[in-house]
Amino acid sequence: MQTPESRTKTKLLLCQVIPTYNEVENIPVLVERIEKLRENLPFDLQIVVVDDNSSDGTAEKVKELMEKFGNIQMIQRPGLMGLGSAYMDGFAYSVSNFHADYVGEMDADLQHPPEVLSDMVKRASEGIDVVVASRYIPGGGSTDWSFSRRLVSRGANLLTKIFLRVPVKDATSGYRLISQRAINGLFEFQLSSKGYSFQVESLYAYKKLKMTFAEIPYKFEIRRAGETKLNTKEMWRFFRATLRTGILGLKRKEPKEN
Repeated sequence: MQTPESRTKTKLLLCQVIPTYNEVENIPVLVERIEKLRENLPFDLQIVVVDDNSSDGTAEKVKELMEKFGNIQMIQRPGLMGLGSAYMDGFAYSVSNFHADYVGEMDADLQHPPEVLSDMVKRASEGIDVVVASRYIPGGGSTDWSFSRRLVSRGANLLTKIFLRVPVKDATSGYRLISQRAINGLFEFQLSSKGYSFQVESLYAYKKLKMTFAEIPYKFEIRRAGETKLNTKEMWRFFRATLRTGILGLKRKEPKEN
């Protein structure tokens, strides 16, 4: 395992966190595409896979990739514990074990084209705290979305804009790079969501922390294999969490006693 002491001294470190659940067909393709970018990135790169006890052999496939490449780690969890929970575990692991300068969010289903990382990392290297890959700025978009899917996405972003006023066009994007100082600040808040609504809660926290933001355009791709984890129940949770956060805000954790 690469340690902070052994990595290239002249580069910052990005830990790219990838949650997985039954993504055995997608994860090797994704990792291979990320690894092709590695030499040309201005950051050193670690990949941290957070697997929620996949039943299709995803963890075994990741172990094969760990043997092939020297920069992959895996956190294996006992069951489905939610997307937000997976990211928080991956963030904590990246900061505590690697002292990561930046951590990344990326889906495992190839809907987030990894090649966009090159532009995202360039903005992060300028000192931006939160770099969001956006479908809703010039150059961004989506591939083969149905009218209903577009309506849901636009509606969710409109809801977030009204209630949370976060300074990005694509508040529901789960493709991001976040600085260590933003992550350390996020750990200070009591987040209510373990699922997809984590995305807007965390953005709201970064806003409250007065972090800097930037957006990079990208085209959201169609899922090639496996099944989507976004269902009606998660959409309702997103709706409730957005309203709750907008009305009540986020509470900070109580300081630990010495």
